[in-house]
Order: sequence, then C-alpha cells, then structure tokens
Amino acid sequence: MRIELTLQDLTRVRLAPEADPLAELVSSLQILQRRDAGSALFNRWRHRVRLGLMESASVLLWLCRPYAPIPAFLVPEADEAGLEAGLAEIARTDSVGLKAALRDVAVNRELPAWAAGLPDGDTAGLPKLVQAMQDYFDLSLAPGWEAARAQVDADRGMRAQLMLNEGVDAALTSLRPLVRWSSPVLEVGDGIVGSCGADGAGLMISPTYFAVCPVVVPATDRGPVRLLYPSVRQAAQSTGYGRDVRRSPDTALAALLGPTRAATLAVLAVGRSTSELAAQLGVSPSAVSKHTSVLRRAGLITTERDRNAVLHSLTPLGSALLEA
Repeated sequence: MRIELTLQDLTRVRLAPEADPLAELVSSLQILQRRDAGSALFNRWRHRVRLGLMESASVLLWLCRPYAPIPAFLVPEADEAGLEAGLAEIARTDSVGLKAALRDVAVNRELPAWAAGLPDGDTAGLPKLVQAMQDYFDLSLAPGWEAARAQVDADRGMRAQLMLNEGVDAALTSLRPLVRWSSPVLEVGDGIVGSCGADGAGLMISPTYFAVCPVVVPATDRGPVRLLYPSVRQAAQSTGYGRDVRRSPDTALAALLGPTRAATLAVLAVGRSTSELAAQLGVSPSAVSKHTSVLRRAGLITTERDRNAVLHSLTPLGSALLEA
C-alpha cells in the first residue's frame, strides 16, 4: 500500500496521543486470523482467545480480515479518548458513512441477520456491533491492557523525541524496514496493492502492540490517514496475554549466541544503525559489524542501507528467539 502525502499533509503528521483501544482491537482481530511466522509470537494469546469467542465475533473477523484495509468507521476520530468514547462514535455512524466504509469489504452470505444489512448502510445493526466489540475487548485485550499500553507509551516517547530533535523526515524513516519513506510517498509492507492519499488531512502514526505489520486506516471526513505500526518491545512486566515481552538476554541465550550477540538482539526492537548499536552496547562500530554479520547469516536480523547509515532490524525468527 502506498500513502501519498502532500506538503500540507507533511505539516500535519503527528503521533497518536496515547494507546488506542480500538486500534488495538482491530489489529488483534487480524492477528487472530493470521498463521504466518511473524504472528507466531501471539500463538498462546490466540489459542486462549479462540476458546472464548462468542458467536458475534464472526462479524468482527469478517470486518477485520488480514491483508485488507480496516474499515475506517471502526477506528473513528472521537472527541474523547478511550474505548467507551470510541464505541459511542461507532454507534453514531450514519448510513452514508457506513456504506462507504464497507464498499470494498468482501461479501459474506453467512452473517447473522443483524449484520447482513451493514454493507448497504443499514445502521440498525450498529448497537449489536458495538456490543460485540465490547465483549471481544473484555475477552482478548482487557487482561493485559495496562502493560500493553506501557509498551505503546515507550514507543511514543522514542518517536516523539526523534520528531522533536530531527523532524518528521527522521520519524518516518525510523519506521523501516516495514515502512519505506521516500518523499512524498510512504510504502507500507502490508500485503495490500493500491494507494491512498491523505488529501491535506495529514497522517497520524500510531504505535500498536497488537501488530506484526503496518495497518493503514483510510482518511475520513473528520480525520487523517492512520498508520498503525508494530510498537517497539521494551522490557516490561508480563502483559497478561500469554507472552512476556523481554529485552534482557537470559543466560541460556547468552550461552547460545555469546553475550554481545545476545545483547545486540535484545536492543534491536526496531531499526537501529551500526553507530547507535555501538553506543548502546559499549563496543566499536567494527565489532558491531562483525556481530551483526553473524546474526544476519543466521536469519535473526536484516540489514538495509538508508542513505549514509546502515539499519539493522529483527526478523520474525529473531523476535521469536527472544520471546521464547
């Protein structure tokens, strides 16, 4: 997916003010249906959630399919933050907006009767849809919400500093390798072919705990294009989702890879340059290059050149090794 940004859009690039429960909800529904290596980190969470899904969740899974755009009305621009305000905004979606948002959603003849008219703009089913979203959140996200929100806040802090000190260009570049920024176009590796424009409404970048690839939410009359991207994993307590996010290499990993390579994996959450790694690990850039070469040959990291810098990032296999 390509997002084309005008000069006016670039003056309106901003960070999401906090973790968005609806963004997490729709992203998690996509992960629930994926079976690729990148989503393997969520296997235990996925197993627990599937055991408790209610029948109404079938509608949510239909609306939030993997490798498909998220219907914008599911992630509205509400005047207040929080799940309750967002769900209230969804309940107020008008017929025209609902029909436009579901214009490209695949037909499903097996939907329950209350949801069958949604693609035609029938708003009578919205109260049941909102209840289905609340029930799903309570089952799947509420148990570990505070810790997941802390992960998102840590990413926000990092991006905010980058935007403040080096500008929008640096902040967008930092989203590599999942997002490629070459002004005036963002190329998003979400498996979707096509493009969308922000039309002067700007771009909101939203770190998202429940994401293994970027997710694009098209612009609405009230808001900008939203780019949901995987948040940096920081050291934290158990999230309550059946997987603990750790960035301190344990003894077994250090014994397997060596302490410096284990530490390198531990700090490579999202794109870091050779010089950044050297500063953080307290070793020389040449030593970093030797260690990253070994990790790259093992399939644990990828390396890409970004202008004058070399950017290193974890592969799904590298993430899985750290999370084991």
